[in-house]
Amino acid sequence: REEQAQAGAAMLSLARLAPARAVTRSTLCVKSRRGVTGVSIADARGGTRPAICFPTGPVGPRARSPIAPNRAVGPEAVTAAVATVDAFGVSAEQWELIEGNLFGASLLPYLVFLYYLGMPESKMPPRALFGFKFLLVFVFGTIPCAIYAKLVYNDILANVDWLHGPAESLLTITNLLIVIGLREGLRDLKGSDGGKRSKVSSVSGALLGWSVAATTATLSAVAAGAGGGVGNVAEAAESAASIAPAVGDMAVSFFRHAEPANALSLPTWVIHVSSLIEWLVAMGLIWEYADATGNQKYKGLTWGMVPCHASGIAACTFHLFYNSPALNSVVATQAGLTVLGNTTVAIAAYRIAIEGGAKNTLPWEEGFVAPWKKNDPIGATTDAKVDEAGAEDFAANIEEDATTKESGLAGWEDLGKVWAGDSDLVLILKLALVSTVVSAAVKWGSLEVDFPFEPSVWLAFTLIFGPTALNMIKWQQISAEESAAR
Repeated sequence: REEQAQAGAAMLSLARLAPARAVTRSTLCVKSRRGVTGVSIADARGGTRPAICFPTGPVGPRARSPIAPNRAVGPEAVTAAVATVDAFGVSAEQWELIEGNLFGASLLPYLVFLYYLGMPESKMPPRALFGFKFLLVFVFGTIPCAIYAKLVYNDILANVDWLHGPAESLLTITNLLIVIGLREGLRDLKGSDGGKRSKVSSVSGALLGWSVAATTATLSAVAAGAGGGVGNVAEAAESAASIAPAVGDMAVSFFRHAEPANALSLPTWVIHVSSLIEWLVAMGLIWEYADATGNQKYKGLTWGMVPCHASGIAACTFHLFYNSPALNSVVATQAGLTVLGNTTVAIAAYRIAIEGGAKNTLPWEEGFVAPWKKNDPIGATTDAKVDEAGAEDFAANIEEDATTKESGLAGWEDLGKVWAGDSDLVLILKLALVSTVVSAAVKWGSLEVDFPFEPSVWLAFTLIFGPTALNMIKWQQISAEESAAR
């Protein structure tokens, strides 16, 4: 009895080391972080056993748990709770509040960005402009998915892969539309369309068709699951997800670590990686577009897109550490970078429009024209007044600038120039292939190292801001070389 009393006292002291403010709102469960009532978790031996769960919110009579514990919490569970203590001493609820406010605040500067970029004086290629506008579909399309994941799974969207992947695919569609539109604008300025306009239209139509299908299917699944419709989507998805632990245990025979149940699937990883690569390609094309149009302020847009890309890296870093609650600060950093990036691109778009001759009129000033009332035909090119001789001069300038735009650092943004001769369909296929290879290396290569299973805030920040610093150094070198050439 004395030994039992000592063990009980030790457990009590350990429990006191895990304050409620240091644990996420999600239910902590052995073998799974999804807290769905009535869900059993696959055992490594092939059977099932009830999930061992305990509430991670504030302790008290009002605290609730989606799955009530059916036996005493073991020392391992208490240790896991202690391990989720935030490095900054901020609770998950506070981080969630910060993230929500920042993501909400990022919408206004992005709308300002679209307003100035859509001015005729900015001369942004119509399809690229549509791509930037399509980002709003991604923003508002993820909201119902996140709400559904929270209500049904009591978890974040990133841990519900069947919802996460289709929602994020809208961002990939956005970036591809931007890349294709910029390529078309450059071909128009060079006067060498080469009969590719119909191909561009068909590729754009295919992308839009996929986006509509993905959005409709995802939202329909959410609605059907929420309403308990035919097939009960939630149960079907959870049944499929129950296979993940068994697959993870099988991976131990090939890798050093088993893959957690909330790991991203390969298609979802491909969507994330391709979005990062496509954004870099778009940055390179916009830099080239600045030289083609003579509006050097477009290079400021490339610089303004750097924080947006860092925000995407932050999201992938969070997924690399299997969405650990100890890295909630990384998600808040992602939200902050989104606000910063949307603000910098808005400033860049304003400078582009002013450089192009736009009048800076505010909504309450005389001469202001609402964006939806402007007469800007969808088939308009970047500059309809450029004659054949002028187009040849543009092409000569592009080739001359391309020879000077060589720096000591090679990056993904160079793919737009390297694959400039490919059709848009071939470009998309190449990007998909590269993204798949990189994603597979990240998904399964991370099982061979320890750091993804030992979340570190400082290592996560290094993975975010290290590549971002290299990206900035690359553009700084290009700017310095171009200035010296002049």
